Amino acid sequence: MTSDPIMNATAWAEQTFGSAVLGDKRRPPRAVQLGAALLTNPAASLPRQLATKAELIASYQLLHEPDVTHAALLTPHWQQTREQAGSYPLVLLSGDLTILDYSHHPKTTKLGPIGNGKGRGYLVHSVLAILPQPRQVLGLAHQIPLVPQPKVRGETLRQMQARRRQTDVWQEAVEAIGAPPAGVCWVHVGDRGSDIFRFLAACQAQGCDFLVRAAKNRRVEEEGEAEADPTIDYLFPVVREWPSKGTQTIRVPASHGQSARDAVVQITWGPIRLLPPQQEKGYQPIDAWVIRVWEPAPPKGVKEPLEWVLLTSLTTESEAAAWERVACYSCRWTNEDYHQCLKTGCSLEQRNLEDQPALERFLALCAPVAIQLLQLRDLARIEPERPAVEVMDPQLVEVVAQVTGTASQGLTIQGFCFAVARRGGYLGRKRDGPPGWKTLWRGWYDFQRILEGVRLAAHLPRN
Repeated sequence: MTSDPIMNATAWAEQTFGSAVLGDKRRPPRAVQLGAALLTNPAASLPRQLATKAELIASYQLLHEPDVTHAALLTPHWQQTREQAGSYPLVLLSGDLTILDYSHHPKTTKLGPIGNGKGRGYLVHSVLAILPQPRQVLGLAHQIPLVPQPKVRGETLRQMQARRRQTDVWQEAVEAIGAPPAGVCWVHVGDRGSDIFRFLAACQAQGCDFLVRAAKNRRVEEEGEAEADPTIDYLFPVVREWPSKGTQTIRVPASHGQSARDAVVQITWGPIRLLPPQQEKGYQPIDAWVIRVWEPAPPKGVKEPLEWVLLTSLTTESEAAAWERVACYSCRWTNEDYHQCLKTGCSLEQRNLEDQPALERFLALCAPVAIQLLQLRDLARIEPERPAVEVMDPQLVEVVAQVTGTASQGLTIQGFCFAVARRGGYLGRKRDGPPGWKTLWRGWYDFQRILEGVRLAAHLPRN
């Protein structure tokens, strides 16, 4: 593991929120206290997470304080993540947008229209810093909450472009994260929603690379027979004419009612020049590479054959490099796990805090907690034989050892995580994969409760 993410809850919260600038010296300790309570039991309600009425009242005051912003709470974590991301030669900055739905809380104010316009909620754009090999989450590099605005009837294209749009968060995140240190490659990764020319241009302006799945049939230039005589065409027809240059089997995760499966795909790649949209003024063409991956013979029952057309600024001149880009793009699925950690692991959409700004502040406290959920899942895979006491709270390791009947000094990270997952319902059968974050976190919560009881018992008077 690149770091020791799982530690005593209070020590973790102090590291994550203790240096936040919140306008009053009393507020960072409150944020630390609430962050530690969230890490111990993320899915519980605030009254269950906090021990006393005074702590609960102080937390509600913090969540409704105008001087306490989402960005102010998360800035220490963002800075720590970016600093760590500057220590590796290649880091993926994987972005994704999700909807937080509060339609079931009709009295919550300052939300916006979502879905078909009848629901109420807001959007969150999260950028994870990920090491591609071995795949692991370093932290959250940036996050932007955005309240969607209703469509303006009769609005012209120029008027729409003049105001902030949902798609602007991609460019804003690139500019907020900034440039990588010298000798370091940061690659912004995105799905089809990130196929925005100004986002690609922003990556180049910051000295970063990009790797996105194409959604738009863009105008492109191919190199003709003479370098001075390029032909202008459109992206998808061009790349679909390129011949296959390799075949491989890749794992496709479950999606839209389809189970996870292995897909036999073909690959091709080549250079291309992306021309700016005619309505986007002031942008220059971008020289890029295209990798197309497609499934020529999908198995029966597959509704939609796999096809990815990936655009990247990373030089791709060989089959090995092309498959490496595909593997990097597949890291983007970690964002979906992350947002599920927020929604399910932290019960984010179940919170009733009266208004959207308070929900934003609570999101900021939960955002690093969800990172911990993913890092806990990664532990057993990355350093399975490392002693658990080197990473975990030693008292928690001792509790797990006592409950499972093992010696704490001989308990490895893998043994620890499997014991925790079994407590959360993981069966560990041959056909089962490694423990997921849900079973790990259910077991984690159980062991945290046991540890709390042990600590309380140590202070009871003895007869």
